[in-house]
Amino acid sequence: RVLAPCPHSERCPIAPGEDWCHFAARVSRTSLHRQVKGGSLGYEDEKFSYLVVAPEPVPVDDQSARVLRHPRFNKGRVELELCLPEGTLGRETVAKRERDRYRRARKITWGDRWAAETSP
Repeated sequence: RVLAPCPHSERCPIAPGEDWCHFAARVSRTSLHRQVKGGSLGYEDEKFSYLVVAPEPVPVDDQSARVLRHPRFNKGRVELELCLPEGTLGRETVAKRERDRYRRARKITWGDRWAAETSP
């Protein structure tokens, strides 16, 4: 059973060769690191991927989706790209009129879990 980051144990719905399931973390650079890589910023956004599996089935009640990209913020709405518990990809748009969900969507980041309420 896949425990993380996927919300399912199905085949990955991301098309091979087009993209890959990953997350980003900002790490600081030393002056030597900046010099070697020819960078000017004191940080670098590193991409990484991981997989957590269990050898035996584990009961999981959580039916949350996983946020696959940085959320897109538009006037009065937040757009999320998700990996759904059914093993498919989906998108969800949360409007400002959905006060509580909009507030949560404004704070969500890439890689977080999201209680999906949409179909792919």
